[in-house]
Formats: sequence, structure tokens, C-alpha cells
Amino acid sequence: MKTAALLYGRNDGYKEDDRIVVCLESMLETFDEVWFLDWNTPQDNNPILWDLESRLPKTGRLKHIIIPPDAASELTGHNPNAQACLATLSTNIRLRRCDADWIAVTTIDILAPKKEILNDFLSKADKNTFYTFSRRDVEMSGLEDLGIEKWKEFRDNLDLTSEPRYFPSKVSPNDNYSIFNCCGDFQMASKEVWDGIKGFEENMLYACFADTNIQKKAMLNGYQLVPVYDIPLYHLSHKGMGNDGSSPSKQVYNDVLKWVEYFVSSENPDTWGFSTVEIEYEEI
Repeated sequence: MKTAALLYGRNDGYKEDDRIVVCLESMLETFDEVWFLDWNTPQDNNPILWDLESRLPKTGRLKHIIIPPDAASELTGHNPNAQACLATLSTNIRLRRCDADWIAVTTIDILAPKKEILNDFLSKADKNTFYTFSRRDVEMSGLEDLGIEKWKEFRDNLDLTSEPRYFPSKVSPNDNYSIFNCCGDFQMASKEVWDGIKGFEENMLYACFADTNIQKKAMLNGYQLVPVYDIPLYHLSHKGMGNDGSSPSKQVYNDVLKWVEYFVSSENPDTWGFSTVEIEYEEI
């Protein structure tokens, strides 16, 4: 059984270097491989992992894709309102190229669950089920006070003291798919499920609701949708963004009625994830 975690980001100063390093280290410890896609880093900056490479373990298991601004603009149809750091397209690019048996789509501010805990869960998991894990919110300052390099000790203590996070959420009147607030911070399914639902909707170029949409897609395609509360993983809260997912970077929003309330089928082509385009990656 091969596992993979998919993450993305850009070098714009939004998320601190220490956070990115800790999250990647935890993902590399837990998963067999990690895919990181650098989407639309401003032209004058290096891709973020190039700036952080000296701080990252050299495992050969970190797959690094770079989509520069000109390519990002082309892939979004030169839409001026597309999210500067776009989850839907960047995730689909990685989903089509990752061959792991189980794939977690997650974010660069999550401290991964321990490998043995996740693997025990997966040994009993159903390959026809879409799982969404409820994160547990912690302050980044708590880790900073202890020392960034002591993130394993920080996680060990949280595993003993934290409690499951139950945070019911709906984004539209008949939304029975979000399950809980920020449902997209750690979503996991078999390769077959991700392929069966054609990944994320590629016409969702703006902020919000893509995670609720994909969970509805899973159910519409006949898969079970199951929340997971008892696997401990942690969201390191960051400056300028609240635990409810609000962010100053979200200026234009996807239409919640179209993509959640009245959504019935995917608009993605069979070539979703730009499967006919050769996209190179490096290994770190």
C-alpha cells in the first residue's frame, strides 16, 4: 500500500517559512511520498521550496512541480479574478500524476497524523469511501514557544491532551456535504475514487466551496462520504486568517448555489488535470 500527500503554495510571504518546513517534515514522515506544487509565485521570487531546500530532509520522496505565472495565467484562461494560489487546478495536476493507492489532499498548515495511526486507519478503510478528517486547531505560537525543531514533541503532547473537533457547518440551505467547517484541510480517498469523480471542478477558479463540491460529487457518483474525528491532526493557525477559514486573500467567491445547492454533475473533461500536457517535476 502506497500513500501520498498533496500540498500546494506560492512564495508570497503569506505563510511563514517555519510553518511550511514543519508541515512538510511531518508529511514526509507519515506518507510514502509528498507532492508539492508551487502555483503562480510572483516572477521576482524563487519557488518557495528553492528558498527552503537547505532546511528540508533530502529523501527523494518530495515531488516538486512549478507552475510559473505565465503558465498559471494560461491554464486559467487568463482570468484576472482567478485565485492567486489556486487549489482546484493545482490539485488536479497532482492527482493525475500521482499513482499512490491512497491520496490525501491537504494544506501547508497541517501537522500530519503519525504514520502508524494513519496506516492503522487505512488498513481498515473502504476503497469506495471518501474520507474527510476534522482538524484540531492549535496556535502556531505554542510551537514557536517550544521550539520549531521540537514539533514531534509538540504533536506528542497534543495527541495526549487534544480532543476531537466537532464543528457543524453548512454553506447553503440543503448542504449535507460539508460535514464540518473547513472540511477540505485533510481529505483522503483511494486513487480509484479520485479518478472516479474527476478530481476538483476546474471551472471553480475563485475562493471557497470547492471542498464541499467535491464531497457532494463523491456522493453523486455512488461513493460513501465519511467524517473522521478520532485521527489527530493539527491546523497551525496563522496570521491574517481565522480558524473559520476566513482570509483577506479571498476577494471573489465561487457561486455557492451553482456548485453546491444545484450541482448535479461534473463539468470536467476526460483530460482533467491537463493529462495530455507534459509537466515536469523534480525530486528533493
